[in-house]
Amino acid sequence: MGINDSPATSIDQTVDLELHDMAHGGRALGRHEGMVVFVPFGIPGERVLARIYHKHKRYAEAEIIDIITPSQDRVIPKCPYFGVCGGCHYQHIRYDRQLEIKRHIVESLLSRIGGFRDIKVLPTIPSPREYYYRNSARFLCGQQGDLGFTDWRSNSFIKVDTCPIMDEKINEVLQHIQGHGLPGENVRVRYSRQKDELVIWPKLSVDLETGQQFHTQVLLGREFRVSATSFFQVNTLQAENLIRIALDELEPLEGKTVVDAYCGVGTFTRFIAERAELTIGIEESPSATADFRYNMQGLKAKLIEGRAEKELGRLPNNIDRLLLDPPRTGCEPEALETILELAPEKIVYVSCDPATLARDLKVLCSTGAYRLKKVQPVDMFPQTFHIETIASLELL
Repeated sequence: MGINDSPATSIDQTVDLELHDMAHGGRALGRHEGMVVFVPFGIPGERVLARIYHKHKRYAEAEIIDIITPSQDRVIPKCPYFGVCGGCHYQHIRYDRQLEIKRHIVESLLSRIGGFRDIKVLPTIPSPREYYYRNSARFLCGQQGDLGFTDWRSNSFIKVDTCPIMDEKINEVLQHIQGHGLPGENVRVRYSRQKDELVIWPKLSVDLETGQQFHTQVLLGREFRVSATSFFQVNTLQAENLIRIALDELEPLEGKTVVDAYCGVGTFTRFIAERAELTIGIEESPSATADFRYNMQGLKAKLIEGRAEKELGRLPNNIDRLLLDPPRTGCEPEALETILELAPEKIVYVSCDPATLARDLKVLCSTGAYRLKKVQPVDMFPQTFHIETIASLELL
């Protein structure tokens, strides 16, 4: 169920709600007079006094006024901006419960959107760090050069001086660059803990080196050059778990031809190419393709520059393995049609959105060509509703 599918009527109604579930997107669910009510910062099992402020045709939106019966899983948020900044959604929930909520949401969406009734979703793999895990930040810049994020309710700018999900080094850097942003531009900060290397982009007039073109990240002992504008997983330690799982599901790789679609800078490709006969990466980002070439030196890896949706259709029909790691929007229909024609023996789908994952898996499995073998959530983004999931499929 979307939360933007009909015009809203503004109202002001106080109601007593029992919260019974959690929706994808970080909102708890209650019911009032037969209508679903979305309530941010609630926890299933709680009874709350809430104010309904928007009513749509099929649902309503509310805010908590008072918690009548709190959940035993409720904790004090670590961040002073929590509830205002839109970056985190679960800081009020004990971490082990966050993991279970994410597993439940993946299972629910696979059933409701994908039509999978007998798929057991494995327990969510916890992040080695619950806080201070992000190796990158993108700060908005206010009119006075202040750096911060966005108020989730009004989209207005909020100056921030600390963020407990960012690496401690990024918080240290923020103290130096705060107030020196360029109005109208974002400021990106990236940090490699293993190499102690920073990227602060764009160049700023501060007492730190800024404007670096790239830095080096390390995954499972391998170094990756990452340009300032290239995508890289934000949780380095958890990304290593992601790679291990994907490799296990793709095995055996010896003698195989493997395609890594949406390959980015080659974080998966690097490890696949060390084992497979031939690995083909597909990527359209110019900065990522430049990084890919640098990172794949000496390996049996070929790069195809372009959109995966187009380039998949130009591949030969002897693909043994396929790894998909698309953006949040998932795969486009033409890509899924091509994948069914290519018919690789194994597909590993890495997703950062369980709703589009469920939609795409339904297409791949509905013809009877593939069986959904395993679904593993991996908590790349603690304290937020975002969920990384690895699904493995095998040809029947």
